[in-house]
Amino acid sequence: MTEADPQYPSTTDFEIQRTPYPDVQKLVTLFFIILLNTVIVAIPAGIILAIFPKMPFVYKSLFNIVLYVAPMLLSINYALRKSKKQQGYSISINFNKIQGWLVPVVIIGALALIIPLEWLSDLIPMPNSVKKVFEEAFTKDVFSIATVSIAAPILEEILCRGIILNGLLKNYPPFKAILISAIFFGAIHLNPWQALPAFIGGMYLGWLYYKTQSVIPGMIIHFTINFTASMMLFLPGPEQELRAFMGMHNYILAILASVVVFAGICIIIYKKACAIADPLFNVEYQED
Repeated sequence: MTEADPQYPSTTDFEIQRTPYPDVQKLVTLFFIILLNTVIVAIPAGIILAIFPKMPFVYKSLFNIVLYVAPMLLSINYALRKSKKQQGYSISINFNKIQGWLVPVVIIGALALIIPLEWLSDLIPMPNSVKKVFEEAFTKDVFSIATVSIAAPILEEILCRGIILNGLLKNYPPFKAILISAIFFGAIHLNPWQALPAFIGGMYLGWLYYKTQSVIPGMIIHFTINFTASMMLFLPGPEQELRAFMGMHNYILAILASVVVFAGICIIIYKKACAIADPLFNVEYQED
């Protein structure tokens, strides 16, 4: 065998093949794949709704679940296939067991985040036409709540932390990897009113994944925030916002109190949280 024998890959080829998935370039491609999958699912869905405009309420609600779940599953499947092709092995989503004390702590932290995240969302004025679209997209029924509170936390955490951040942490320093994953998490929400809070929340979720090496805390936080936000839609009054319900003075005090509580939760996690499993991120990240 000679060094140039084409039957045997060179060291460079082997290193390229084993580069962890994804890097920033692959992430941009994945973003457009998500858009494509959404369009692929939405076109036949729109045709069906046009043919059956008076579809029974229950069927329409189930239909809306499919409209969200199908593109996400297609995108997760794409990311898993690409990662296996690039790395030479399948990604294992880290459902590692977490310490028991962490569950109530992350729930309290998630509840503390809700009011500041709502305030961030309100910084960008929402046109009435867009507000109407949001109201029509989320009907106050068990299926919509299940989509937002169960399907979204599971699927988005698997994709954004379990696959994407897991790979980014092997390609970049931790802060850069978490920042990139948070930007992606905000971008896939496809509108500024959700993207800004999602970015901030994504930084916290990414940091927590890095600390615990598990998608479970993120799913708990994601569920807590989304479920509570869903319940807020049942508040009395036309605006159904905490600011209108509490009054501006109390709302400002609530924001300040929430920030203090959240900071305390972060300090507790920083000092006490440790991974149960062996280190996942001991691969040296690749320098550009």
